[in-house]
Amino acid sequence: MELYPVMIRLAGRRVTVIGAGGVALRKVGDLLRCGAQVRVIAPVIHADFTGLAEEYGDRLEILPREYRAGDIIGSLLVISATDDETVNRTVFAEARERSILMNAVDDPPNCSFIVPSTYRRGDLIISISTGGASPALAARLQRELQKHIPEHIDIILKALNEARQMLKHGVPFAHLDTVRRGEILKALVNDDGRLEELRIAFEQERLESFLLVFLHSP
Repeated sequence: MELYPVMIRLAGRRVTVIGAGGVALRKVGDLLRCGAQVRVIAPVIHADFTGLAEEYGDRLEILPREYRAGDIIGSLLVISATDDETVNRTVFAEARERSILMNAVDDPPNCSFIVPSTYRRGDLIISISTGGASPALAARLQRELQKHIPEHIDIILKALNEARQMLKHGVPFAHLDTVRRGEILKALVNDDGRLEELRIAFEQERLESFLLVFLHSP
């Protein structure tokens, strides 16, 4: 399967989810945390959807009935989290007709996109896909990669972003060109000890002085 990996901004966009069991519950939670407006359609609704409805209010719409043609109009994405291949085929046919991207859980033939195994911490997102061949292997590889992620990666990423902006716009660094700024940032990220020093400097609000010292260090 030829796949093009992307990450989509979902804030304020509608995503329709067909099905309301445990799998759908997890996916809806992820979608809501990404800012999506989510419509859930299923005749039987998992009890824990009540908690999501209380937390996210009108960003979650629940329709306790069977899927009907036209339910996906206005959606950016559709996810079918049912065990019913007939429903998947029906929804996929409409999604394709309306040029709406769709994922059917564990049913690759009825997908125009697949959802990779994903690890998040702060701004770090690591996604692994096997093209639908083995979600279990993708999950295992994701767990293996997690072991190599620095403990404070969320803070380190914030520090690196601020350092990048400081090097680009800060008065003490105005003489640096693009190449030199890139060299400094690469030197930081390629040295675990320096990254830890960067994190501490960021937390102690002395990032500028740290960068000035680093700039003139051998």
